[in-house]
Amino acid sequence: MLITRRMEFSASYRDASGATLGHNWELEVTLAGPVDGETGMLIDLKDLKSVLEREVEARFDHRCLNDDTPYFRDRAPTPERFASLLFELLDKALPSGLLHRVRLSPTRDLTIEVTR
Repeated sequence: MLITRRMEFSASYRDASGATLGHNWELEVTLAGPVDGETGMLIDLKDLKSVLEREVEARFDHRCLNDDTPYFRDRAPTPERFASLLFELLDKALPSGLLHRVRLSPTRDLTIEVTR
């Protein structure tokens, strides 16, 4: 079974030329696994929402990725690196092996996908 939760957040970053770029990012998080026979759920959606709020929204929403987070102080915050970082953070925060895919879209015509 697959389940996907979408969320949006705003974050900016400085590119290689030093220009500040801001995006309203769309994040899709897909979980994969068996449905629990007792609960009838893959995961309680309240728990998933809580993880996304803690691991993504609290860390990155309305932040500059270069200045306001420790992850991109010494390297460029490319969308590919950002998507990989989100996958890593969420994979650690969710039950083991449940995270299947992260899709990150900084614009409507670009999506970066990281899969297990």
